[in-house]
Amino acid sequence: MIEVENGTGGSGESFGDLRKGSGWMLIYPVIDMQKTGLRLKRECEKRQVTIQEIREFLGLAATQSIYGWFQGKALPSLDNFYALSHYLGLRMEDLVVPRGEARAVLNRGTACGLRGRMLVYLAFCFEAEGRTAR
Repeated sequence: MIEVENGTGGSGESFGDLRKGSGWMLIYPVIDMQKTGLRLKRECEKRQVTIQEIREFLGLAATQSIYGWFQGKALPSLDNFYALSHYLGLRMEDLVVPRGEARAVLNRGTACGLRGRMLVYLAFCFEAEGRTAR
C-alpha cells in the first residue's frame, strides 16, 4: 500500500482514499536492486531452480540477463518478474526488497505530481548508472 501524508503532517491514508485538494505528500517506494537480485538468487537456489530452467521457462535466448538480475545490475521486465514469481510459487511482493529510505514527492496537482515522480525516477536511474560504472 502506498502511504500518503497530508501537507500539514496529518496521519497516513491509503492511495485510494486521496481526494483533490491542497498539497499532500506521496511516499514513493524504491526497489533495492542488489538486495532484490540476491533474494531472487536465494529463492531459486532454495527451490533448486537452475538458471537454465529459468531461461527455458521465460523463453530467453541467453542466460546473461538472469545473471544480471541475480547480481542486482538490472531487474526482470514486469512480465518476466510475474512469470518467475509464479514459477517459484511466490508473490512478486515477496521477491522485491524495498530500499530503506522511501522518497517523498510533494504533489500539488497532476502536473506537479507527474513532474515529481519523473524526477524521482531520473534520480534513481542516475544512481543505478553510477553503481554500474564503478
